[in-house]
Amino acid sequence: MRLDWASLLDLLRSTRRFVLTSHIRPDCDALGSELGLAAGLEAFSTIDGVERHVRIVNAQATPASLACLDPARRIESLEQGVTAADLADREMLIVLDTSAVAQLGAMAEVAASMRERVLVIDHHVSEDDISDRWFKDTAAEATTRIVSEILMRLRVPLTPEITTPLFAGLATDTGWFRFPNATAETFRVAARLVDGGASPTQIYKDLFEQETLARLHLVGRTLAGATASHDGKVIVSCVTQEDFKATGAIRSDTEDLVNQTLTVKGTQLAAIAIEQADGTVKASFRSRCDIDCSRLAGTFGGGGHKAAAGATLQGPFEKAFAAVNGAVDEAWRHYAASAGAMS
Repeated sequence: MRLDWASLLDLLRSTRRFVLTSHIRPDCDALGSELGLAAGLEAFSTIDGVERHVRIVNAQATPASLACLDPARRIESLEQGVTAADLADREMLIVLDTSAVAQLGAMAEVAASMRERVLVIDHHVSEDDISDRWFKDTAAEATTRIVSEILMRLRVPLTPEITTPLFAGLATDTGWFRFPNATAETFRVAARLVDGGASPTQIYKDLFEQETLARLHLVGRTLAGATASHDGKVIVSCVTQEDFKATGAIRSDTEDLVNQTLTVKGTQLAAIAIEQADGTVKASFRSRCDIDCSRLAGTFGGGGHKAAAGATLQGPFEKAFAAVNGAVDEAWRHYAASAGAMS
């Protein structure tokens, strides 16, 4: 952990013009952290009387399935016309929910140009040379949890604009509070966010009860093609560009697919390989045993947590998928052998 609360709060208090960013293919924790922190920093201005201006700029546009988190449409993106020159007046770039330059996409160039003004706020284990200023808590279940604590220490009055995206990030990064990373403190944080106006019922409805027929077809096609090994303890699945074409599904429809295979009784390790439109392959790993997914992903230049991690591989798809299969198989064999030796 790298937690220097006094320095962090002083830094935020003394800065006036922020730009917030996160990783490509942003999820609820990434977007929720950005939106919650942006609204919180602006609300803090009402406390100390110092005007602050916050922009949120990602490399990629917000996925349509997560647009409900940003009803005011305040999140901007480089692919929608924002340029690095437009951000030259920013005093600080805060990178949220990632510690890897490669995951910033085109925003990596902006981060490089602002190197001395970059602050990273994250909960992932893996990291690279993205900044000299870090605020990390790898024990935190979500970056939105860290942001919630920042705003609490700044004594920012909570509003639905702040709490709704923060609750969404906290809930989804804990599997709606069913993953092992959900602790008693997780629920205390969630309760404070609900007290501040977050509606779990509405958030769940907006995120998970807006399915399209195309996504349902993609889910069915993907699960039908999933393969199990090692007596059903390992499941690997994939999504190809042909699957997208056949179902009419879009990239964001693959969200949470890998977690669905973990619902199969006895599954301890799961992986999915998703072919992207640009020919790269996104791999996601999930573990319910002592296999470290961040190490698995690290073999492909990725990272994340022990229980959940991801990486991007170069195509062609068949070669990348074979590499993912091989890495998962090797990881399980090593784990099984170690467990056998200890028994």
